[in-house]
Amino acid sequence: MRMKAWALLAVGACAAEPPTLGPGWSAGPRLPEATQELQAAVFHDRIYVAGGFWVGSRPSPAVFRTRADRGGWERLADLPEARHHMPLAVVGDSLYAVGGLGPSGFNPAATLWLYDESANRWRVRTPLPAPRGASSAIGVNGRLIVVGGFGVGGLLDSIAIYDPATDRWRGGAPIPTPRDHLAAVEIGGRVYAVGGRAMDPAHNFDRLEVYDPAADTWSSLAPMPTARGGLAAAASGQTIHVFGGETRTSVFPEHEIYDAGAGAWRAAAPLPTPRHGLAAAMLGGRIWVIAGGPRAGYGSTKVVELFAP
Repeated sequence: MRMKAWALLAVGACAAEPPTLGPGWSAGPRLPEATQELQAAVFHDRIYVAGGFWVGSRPSPAVFRTRADRGGWERLADLPEARHHMPLAVVGDSLYAVGGLGPSGFNPAATLWLYDESANRWRVRTPLPAPRGASSAIGVNGRLIVVGGFGVGGLLDSIAIYDPATDRWRGGAPIPTPRDHLAAVEIGGRVYAVGGRAMDPAHNFDRLEVYDPAADTWSSLAPMPTARGGLAAAASGQTIHVFGGETRTSVFPEHEIYDAGAGAWRAAAPLPTPRHGLAAAMLGGRIWVIAGGPRAGYGSTKVVELFAP
């Protein structure tokens, strides 16, 4: 979410009335802090979230995790600096926090942090080749692949690939549609880049593009039915579930599913609490859709809703 004059400064938490839970949806354990502009990753059978906006444009250094069989979240060691619009990704047996914006304002960062679970601390690794925020990152075949986002000069078409074994970065084939506030998932060793926008919620994309790391090539797939950025996505088998997003004046309740085998989209039971800047992750046979902004611009919620595919 970019800082705009139209943004609403609010300490929002959630709607006054409980949302209606459609087919497949249930309520999950609320995040301890109302937060938006965060991402999630599953590491050692736990969901981790980190950073984001707490209240208005106040960035957060907080890190939380939960298990499918737990009734709540636990707070872990803070990030070395506050971040928002920062992806989390797991590669092999490691959890990484990649770039993002902050620690103040909307300044892209190049940091790469590795979470040391045994010591409950974050360790510094070789920074990204260039600062990057509002991107997405995914682990594929022992590599960390970072796509989309913006840097100091605007949108980035370059992708960055990190090898944990050598602690080094290299480039890859540029993404066909440069965009920020996108989502990415892995299916079958390929990276699916979903939606996003061109630096402005008024310019959302419906693009679905897939990257093959083995061939270092991109392909375009069937566009998403609803163009949106500030969304979240999670993979379940051969399907991609896509949730939420925003325009300048509203947030999306849409929940749309892409079948990678059939190459087609379909609509699904909508997100009970429409929001943007949210996180999504698959754990315990359900997709956890976590926090986010329940209105366009600023404003955060603690809501967690679970969908059973």
